[in-house]
Amino acid sequence: MTRFEVHISDEGLAAIDGEPLVPAPGQSVHEAVLDQLQRYAAERAGVVEATVNDRPGTGHFVLEVSPDGSSRLLTSMEVPAPESGTAPDSGTVPEAGPGPGAEPGPEPKVTMSRGTVAAPAVTTAVTTAVTTAVARATAAARARPAAHVPAVGLPAPIAGRISRISALATVGRLDEAYVLATGLRESLTDEAGAEDPHAVEARAVEAYIAHLRGDHREATVLALAVARIRCRAGDRRAPEEVARAAAAWQRLEDDRAAVVHGRELLLMWDRLDRHGLLPPAHAELAGRVRRRVDALEAFV
Repeated sequence: MTRFEVHISDEGLAAIDGEPLVPAPGQSVHEAVLDQLQRYAAERAGVVEATVNDRPGTGHFVLEVSPDGSSRLLTSMEVPAPESGTAPDSGTVPEAGPGPGAEPGPEPKVTMSRGTVAAPAVTTAVTTAVTTAVARATAAARARPAAHVPAVGLPAPIAGRISRISALATVGRLDEAYVLATGLRESLTDEAGAEDPHAVEARAVEAYIAHLRGDHREATVLALAVARIRCRAGDRRAPEEVARAAAAWQRLEDDRAAVVHGRELLLMWDRLDRHGLLPPAHAELAGRVRRRVDALEAFV
């Protein structure tokens, strides 16, 4: 079986066997990793294995990916013997859906806003559940080929600018990448309006770079705007965009902002549900977000 080494940095940059990996516009780094591993599996007409080092200090896991895109996390009993005396992780890792993001990482740190009195155990538990549900919803959406609509084709000049943004992000020049992404989104919006397909794609790129920079408030606002436009248009990609917005939202540290933006997420899920566009996994996510918003509102 062919094996690969995947490294994902704190900044959300990835490399496979030392080769940098650039996500497509609006695509998460974990989705990009899975897609590349699936391509490797398809080329070899068989399962490939990857050791995924997901951010320094958080350990690693071993992932098997099949040519059809399905993946499985190996239990510690199945992990190859470690090198240099490093002990394998203890315990059993549950089976995951398609995508490294399907396995929840370490429990996220929840920081309550200044002046807020909250029940940390309850809030942390709900946040952890939301993180897991986000991963499940994204994995479930990617597992249904019929629900996938490719991104719009981009004219060469726009594609070139996005490639430049991606290249800057890959080498860690995130501030420069963000300035270019914002400029691209603003120019396309001025030319054709905020709901122009190319302007929407540019906004998705801007949201992703904001996420890499750790500007989770801005990433949430931008991702919500993309999701709002997709929902209003009845776009079949809307559930995935709302899930991406939820992924940014669950990193917010300001409780008031989390409540305001969480309510908007819930309104979009309600709209999708009314139009029969809400997949079951996303309904579960919506329920978990609702519970977290309700919990936060009790203390804000």
